[in-house]
Amino acid sequence: MVEPILVATQITKHFPGVRALDNVDLELLPGEVHALVGENGAGKSTLIKVLGGQHRPTSGALLMNGQPVHFDNPLQAQTAGISVIHQEFNLIPQLSIAENIFLGREPVRAGGLIDWGQIRERSAAILKELGLDISPNLRVEYLSVADKQLVEVAKALSQDFRVMIMDEPTAALNSAEVERLFEIIADLRQRGVAVLYVSHRLSEIFRIADRVTVLRDGRRVDTRPIGELTERDVVTMMLGRALADYEVHKGDAPHAAPALAVRDLTVASGLNGVSFDLHFGEVLGVAGLVGSGRSELMRVLFGILPRKSGDVLLEGRAIHLKDAMHALREGIFMLPEDRKVEGIFPDLNVLENLVIKRARPNENAARRAFLARRAERTHYDRIRDLLAVRAQSPGQLISTLSGGNQQKIVLGRALVSQARILLLNEPSRGVDVGTKVEIHELIRQLANDGHAVMVSSSDVPELVKVSDRCLVLSAGRITGMLQGANLTEDNILACAVAHATLGV
Repeated sequence: MVEPILVATQITKHFPGVRALDNVDLELLPGEVHALVGENGAGKSTLIKVLGGQHRPTSGALLMNGQPVHFDNPLQAQTAGISVIHQEFNLIPQLSIAENIFLGREPVRAGGLIDWGQIRERSAAILKELGLDISPNLRVEYLSVADKQLVEVAKALSQDFRVMIMDEPTAALNSAEVERLFEIIADLRQRGVAVLYVSHRLSEIFRIADRVTVLRDGRRVDTRPIGELTERDVVTMMLGRALADYEVHKGDAPHAAPALAVRDLTVASGLNGVSFDLHFGEVLGVAGLVGSGRSELMRVLFGILPRKSGDVLLEGRAIHLKDAMHALREGIFMLPEDRKVEGIFPDLNVLENLVIKRARPNENAARRAFLARRAERTHYDRIRDLLAVRAQSPGQLISTLSGGNQQKIVLGRALVSQARILLLNEPSRGVDVGTKVEIHELIRQLANDGHAVMVSSSDVPELVKVSDRCLVLSAGRITGMLQGANLTEDNILACAVAHATLGV
């Protein structure tokens, strides 16, 4: 019988007013990929933080190689051989990639001086292993979200470990990067490393996992070999009920004058001569691999990236957006791609994060303040119920919510913004299966209510599910405008890698 590397027994963790984990058991075997799944707020992140030394359990025990261990901080967990790739980036933007990879663990030469040559050399080797063609001397602040995710993977690989914990590692990666990560996981399995893999993408779980543990409401529902389960079985255990089949009803082809008309839009890097229309009442998907210009398109339409040339017309009127506040005044709202850096205000509470960009009533100060407080609480109650937000109260710090619940609040901000044009970047990133269904239905409802919605996503099935039309970018140019029978995963991918040009 194979002895486990790491055993967690009866792990319980209390926070004020919340039992985040309730007598959870988990064991990780050498050479095993063990998937951990559950809805947002099920306890996955808390369990990871206990295993990684960020939280001390209220009760329960941890064993490494049969010996009791107690972690007071992440460094102790790393020393014991546990490496963690966190869903939220823990990078210092002003430092280089190499400095971030070895931060706090810098090798030294004789005399105690940091060996920068070794740091750069080892960092370059790890980046090459990940297939990341980039200088280790580049500062992290200049990286895309996907490249930051790969730097987090590089940090983990740079350590001596027997347990690798991966929390949503593919959330920002394109298909080629995901394949490379899976190759690395296969190599770790061959080396006898125990991998704990956390993802909402069940297709990934069924591709790489040996066993699955399901959490719900802080408790372990079951642990089963992957061969004994179907995706529907896992979803049922996660939700405590069967998830009904659903299909988003798409609108008819747009005929009205466009809400936004983009003509020959070019930016210094990322876009070259892009033209398209966005109509009220439609969902326009935006697809493309990393570096395609997808992120730049959304940012320039929200006024936070300057355009080099071209025109943007809002209901037939030329606009030149100076910044995000100007875009908001024009009725344009953007859901940011990087929730942690651009989305949430970590020192503000849930209600403040929800309503921070909402227009206030234009009346005298005292009455305005009273109406604003009452309206804001009404908005919170509506969004909480609509998106099933798990928060103790509107006064709870948003940084204490799970990543998925933070995403719900940021999405809710779009709903209370009073904007008619919504630019949604990765709207379902980091949310569970049930919430993803709700978000897709909500996006469709927003279009049915007359909003013009753009959805930029690395999740191709999501784009097929929600889009009336899908614009595909490759190397800064439009290579596809797909709709109807042409709007398929295969066609999106073909256009994204410029193997085909359709509907342009």
